[in-house]
Amino acid sequence: MENKLDAMSLMNDQMKAVLQKSAELAGDAFVTDVGFEEMRANYIKERGFWNEGGPVMAKTEDVVFEGPKGEFTARFYYPVEAEKLPVIEFIHGGGFVVGSPATHDRVCRILADRTGAAVVSVDYHLSPESKYPANIQECALVAKYLHEHGAERGIDGNDLSFAGDSGGAVLSMATNLWLRDEEGDNSFVKSLLLYYGFYGLVDSVSRRLYGWDIDGMRKEDLVYYNQCWLNDLEAETSAPYVDMLSNDLKTGMAPCYIAAAGLDPLRDDSECLSRVLTHNGIDNQFEVFDGVLHAFVHYSRMLDAATECIEHSAEFWKTRRA
Repeated sequence: MENKLDAMSLMNDQMKAVLQKSAELAGDAFVTDVGFEEMRANYIKERGFWNEGGPVMAKTEDVVFEGPKGEFTARFYYPVEAEKLPVIEFIHGGGFVVGSPATHDRVCRILADRTGAAVVSVDYHLSPESKYPANIQECALVAKYLHEHGAERGIDGNDLSFAGDSGGAVLSMATNLWLRDEEGDNSFVKSLLLYYGFYGLVDSVSRRLYGWDIDGMRKEDLVYYNQCWLNDLEAETSAPYVDMLSNDLKTGMAPCYIAAAGLDPLRDDSECLSRVLTHNGIDNQFEVFDGVLHAFVHYSRMLDAATECIEHSAEFWKTRRA
């Protein structure tokens, strides 16, 4: 028996309105028992509304890369015309199974607008077709390209930050550590903007209290996503780029903005990460947005917390990157 709290009594009114709108758009957008192809179609259908409107970019272009799983693309957002801009590599969420730059388009445009940086959104290969650590390797490949060849595209390759939501926050942290440990250099990474990721906890208070059908964050949903992503669920759950709370979080760690949703089973992962970084003397800002569910940054058309989270992370980026 699970003793979950009553979600509806804890959500704020805007979050309830978002849920109602999402149900109208695609009532089955978050179920995980229909197969990953139908999951992707449902996700795209539901996200279309939330990506309408928002800031207009000076230029947007898709660039093709060749990685361990073949060709993949990254979408380059330029908020202004400039000779050289700092860059934020954005890695989208979706449990590694769904999502794309298109499903996270408005988030990226707002982030580019608020920071003035170019944003590069990576369309990494999804799971279960692509397994750990291939998507980390693809994100690292893009980061190395931006570092070494960014000037060819109006980007300062020595001023790179990562940002990502949910699984994208996982990959942002993992890519930073991969660059340090496997590629030998992450000195050009200046900050990390992490929205409600998981970093290694397998059980916690928040996992016991939160996660329902309405947000697709039940225990069995989280297990499903990891089964799709990992080659060996039992063995790789403790791998250094999965259980990152057990990795070295003292060396080569840039300042981190860490956002959590108050009603998210992954909330305690973010709090634990912040406490570890603080103990290690790593500059970080931890912020909990009360009354909202996992994935809330998508809903800036109706949810004030979404805009606030992106804007707060943009302010952190402006003041903290070295």
